[in-house]
Amino acid sequence: MKEMISDLLGILRQETCLYRDLLEHARQKTALLIQGHVEAIQDSNKVEEMINARIRLLETEMACICRDLGQAFRIPRGEFTLMKLADNLEQSLACEVKSEAAIFRTIVKQLKSVNQRNRRLIDKSVRYSEGLLALISNATSSYQPTGLFESIPKMQPTFSQRA
Repeated sequence: MKEMISDLLGILRQETCLYRDLLEHARQKTALLIQGHVEAIQDSNKVEEMINARIRLLETEMACICRDLGQAFRIPRGEFTLMKLADNLEQSLACEVKSEAAIFRTIVKQLKSVNQRNRRLIDKSVRYSEGLLALISNATSSYQPTGLFESIPKMQPTFSQRA
């Protein structure tokens, strides 16, 4: 049983490190979004994808361990949390689980905040781009909303018979 708890704590620590990396990366991305470095933003997205893939692997491992621990401590699957698990452990292990969970929760909250700020920057940039496109299309009035050129109606010349 202690081995499973130890494995769980190890995974939680690894996830915490990866989320710290994501947090730092998100903060750096804020600067990239402000500066508008498109290629650097694309590279940043690739790094995020790699970190998220590693987190997904750890989440899969954690889910298996939590399922087994839930069964061992008779905690229903839908009600299993680290706090409920800690309630069933000896004092030293319970404190360690609660401490790691609190650290993890804090980092995730910080990451959520930075990601929200980045989302607002992206939304603002998109609205600015849409405004510029609308301005350009209205200024020339030769573009359709689809982006294609608007056909110019042919005008028949009118000649006066008196000339």
